[in-house]
Amino acid sequence: MYGVPKDLDLSRFHGASLLQIAIGEFEIQFHFERDAVIGIEGRWELLDASGALLDQAIENTKRDCYRVHVLLGHEAVASEVEAPTSFTLTFDDGKRLKVYDDPGPYESFSIQPGNIFV
Repeated sequence: MYGVPKDLDLSRFHGASLLQIAIGEFEIQFHFERDAVIGIEGRWELLDASGALLDQAIENTKRDCYRVHVLLGHEAVASEVEAPTSFTLTFDDGKRLKVYDDPGPYESFSIQPGNIFV
């Protein structure tokens, strides 16, 4: 699938707390309650409530540290789909995780359950 579908259903994340973040060489995974997982292999941004950039996808060799841990224990309360380029999850403290569909030969993200691959 190419492009974020305009009918992407993110309601499974509403009311679910972020329990774990798994950092891999080519992917970062966000594990929520209810066994809901977002795996990101492409571009993402973490924004604070004012819209300031807190963290983003960059090459591991250029990264000093991750800052996404500030989302742990927080509940996703809203979502927005900006088809075909991105979607955003908003958390109870106002922080937002924005996930993009990058052009290219690889998947940008996946959502489970549901076998959604973009």
